[in-house]
Amino acid sequence: MIKDPSLIPDQVLAYNVQQCTINDCCYGPLVDCIKHAIGHEHEVLLRDKLKERNLSFLDENQLRTMGYDKTPDIILEVPIAVEGHIVHWIESKASFGDDHSHRTYLNEQFWSYWNRFGPGLVIYWYGFIGELDCQRDRGILLKDCFPTDIVTLCHAAQQDRLPDRQDEDKERDRD
Repeated sequence: MIKDPSLIPDQVLAYNVQQCTINDCCYGPLVDCIKHAIGHEHEVLLRDKLKERNLSFLDENQLRTMGYDKTPDIILEVPIAVEGHIVHWIESKASFGDDHSHRTYLNEQFWSYWNRFGPGLVIYWYGFIGELDCQRDRGILLKDCFPTDIVTLCHAAQQDRLPDRQDEDKERDRD
């Protein structure tokens, strides 16, 4: 009845409920709709950033069609490294990471993802309390934006080869 106050027989009560949902800036159907739209927008932004970097991934919808019930927003088909940490999955949160919500997400989502898919990255697009980024060594990295310092398998292979080429160049210069 909160979603459709016209179902309430008492017209005065129906009007008051409708006014409450319209004026509620924290909870209620309108705010939920806005939060959902902002969350979706940031998931699209994340997918676009991954495509720009030519990273192969499966999104939540693709994973659900494959039979997964509890999934992060993104599973990387080839893991990446961010700040020296391996990342298999990415979760987008279009909110600020406060202590209460982060603890809830850890228990209800992030550890499940970690158990199923390995270490991952959570992006709190509106920032987070710095002390919450304390699970890196256990496999959950927090960022407030899409990382710019991504190392891919391709980059790692190139970096491994670079010193060899430099050594070969030095040997040729000596000859």
